[in-house]
Amino acid sequence: MNIEILLIASILFQLLAAVLALRLIRITGRARAWIIIAGALFLMIIRRVISLYELLTSGYLHPIDISAELVALVVSALFLLGISCIYPLFRTLQSSQEALRLNESRLAAVWELNQMTSAALQEVTDFALEAGVKLTRSQVGFVGMVDENEANLRILSWSRQVMDQCSVHSRPLLYPIATAGLWGEAVRRRRPLIVNDYEQSQEIKKGYPAGHISINRLLLVPVLDSGRVAALAAVGNKPEPYNEQDQRQLTLLLQGMWWHIQRQRSTQAMAHEIERMHQFQTKLIQTSNDGIIASDRQGNILIFNSGAETILGHRKEEVVGVIKVQELYSSGVARKILKELLSPRYGGRKRLVNYETVVLNKQGELIPVELSATLITDDHQVAAIVGFFRDLRERRLLQEKLLQNERLAILGRMAAHISHEIKNPLMVIGGFARQVRENLDGSPEKNLEKLQIIIDEIRRLEDFLLEVGRYGKFSEPHLVVGDLNVLIQEVCRFLDPILEEKRVRLKLDLDPKLPTFAFDPEHLRQVFLNLAKNSLEAMEHSGTLTFASRTVPGHILVEISDTGVGIPPEALAKIFQPFFSTKPRGSGLGLAISQQIMAAHQGEIQIASEPGRGTRVTLSFQVSF
Repeated sequence: MNIEILLIASILFQLLAAVLALRLIRITGRARAWIIIAGALFLMIIRRVISLYELLTSGYLHPIDISAELVALVVSALFLLGISCIYPLFRTLQSSQEALRLNESRLAAVWELNQMTSAALQEVTDFALEAGVKLTRSQVGFVGMVDENEANLRILSWSRQVMDQCSVHSRPLLYPIATAGLWGEAVRRRRPLIVNDYEQSQEIKKGYPAGHISINRLLLVPVLDSGRVAALAAVGNKPEPYNEQDQRQLTLLLQGMWWHIQRQRSTQAMAHEIERMHQFQTKLIQTSNDGIIASDRQGNILIFNSGAETILGHRKEEVVGVIKVQELYSSGVARKILKELLSPRYGGRKRLVNYETVVLNKQGELIPVELSATLITDDHQVAAIVGFFRDLRERRLLQEKLLQNERLAILGRMAAHISHEIKNPLMVIGGFARQVRENLDGSPEKNLEKLQIIIDEIRRLEDFLLEVGRYGKFSEPHLVVGDLNVLIQEVCRFLDPILEEKRVRLKLDLDPKLPTFAFDPEHLRQVFLNLAKNSLEAMEHSGTLTFASRTVPGHILVEISDTGVGIPPEALAKIFQPFFSTKPRGSGLGLAISQQIMAAHQGEIQIASEPGRGTRVTLSFQVSF
């Protein structure tokens, strides 16, 4: 091998390796290590240059030096190969570090955007634009919003350099998309557009007006929202060509900007809606005729509307934050209301519906009200109580007037009925008494018949007046625990002679497991006798009278049915009215008294009848098993 070529090859290999080592200083940032390596390589180059000089001047090189140069050539080649192999690795590492730096810068910008909670839209787009320009190492740019129809772009933000250098930035900032060039194409295609040679002729390029800042490179990124383009950003004049990383970083930054804008709009819309609902609820509360009072867990009054002012006589400023809600009730009433709120009796737990009570007005007078309230809890603790109450004074006056009118009407009907029921027997009694007086010497048999008639009419008057007295002076039941079946059997034994006389068959269907409960035997005996008497009178020439007892969940039922003539539908609606009767000689008080007795026993009486097929009366007693 020619020794000169060997030395020159070694020098070239060492020089290339030294250059790569020096370039790695910028890539890795480790100057000392690569300077030492490059220095060692330059020393080796100097050594090769000296050997080459000796060879060229003397024409002779020691055999040992030739062997050393061969080794040096191999070492130089290995140095160059090694550094060449690790150079791409460090380039990749540099790209990764650069991408990481850009990601950190973008995330920092997005984080700062998220902190701009009260910033205007202009401030948000200005910040996003400056961050995008810096992130892509550009010089100029703009951010604009696209309208709902994607017809126009409204420029919101220009970069500072554009504002300083461009003489046309004051022109109208609303541009039609249909006639736009490159940036319009990005909107129409709905994807980013990179132009690294703006001066190259393109069909879609429309150019820019005179006075506009010069453009050589351009990156356009649209922002998509539910398939439509919502915004567009452009950056330009990067010193080196734009690449996919620039596009990605700017896209992610703009998505963060748009998410922030959407969140701001949503928050503002929610705040507006909350404010609107608050105003609506405030107006609703304040204009309600009903009183509305809200208090916290300590009883401090928080809300006191105009309805409450009217009913209680206090002004809002006299009670809110001044007195406790308990002071609006007489002693113990507030505690009782809270107890009922926690029970299921009036609308369910934590609710009170249509509960009648009294409140104290400013003058200390008791005002009857109908109260509905709700208990508001927070983490299982009482947070507030909201009460709605309605003044019952006017309703009570109206009810009293209606009750008075009803009583007068009943009194009128009662007087007319009593007059009728007494007048007829008295006329018969008076007529026959005069006849007996005028014919004392006449036929004794006829006088005795007339006297018997007088006695019968007097007895009928006595029975009628007894029923009137029972109805007018109703006594509360004296309850004792007993067996209802036993009482029914006693009543039936009393009815035996009448049943036999009328040829009516008695049928008993009594539940042998009927539980005992508390009732007034005398009162219920009267009810059973009244109902049985009505049934017997409805069966003129025979039939069946049935007494049945049974239990259903929570109730004991007694049914008394007959196979008589039945009750017409028009009479059935009036059957419980005092002094109403379908019988020519009835007092009209039997069923009214029976209903009164059942109500006193917390029970109910119901009648079902069909003309020609009989009547069934059902007595229902509420019991606890």
